[in-house]
Amino acid sequence: MSGGTFDYRDSELNYLQGKVAKEIGYIEYCANDSDEYGYNPKTLTYMKLICEDLGKLAKAMHSLDWFISGDTSEEKFISDYEKIYKMSGEA
Repeated sequence: MSGGTFDYRDSELNYLQGKVAKEIGYIEYCANDSDEYGYNPKTLTYMKLICEDLGKLAKAMHSLDWFISGDTSEEKFISDYEKIYKMSGEA
């Protein structure tokens, strides 16, 4: 088994992402593309951004865990991070 530096707690970020995504789906279902649910449209937009951020952070933490544990190289961690956050060069 790989990783474990953070006691596999990065999986909690995936759990949170799933819960937020489920809540977004429920809100969209109830609102049925209207404002019936009573949320400001910005709220739903920000919830979607948080959900996306949680997914990215979970992936980055998983890669960091593997690097710190000695399962992958520093170069692999940097490459993963840049792919996750769609960047290149220096962070």
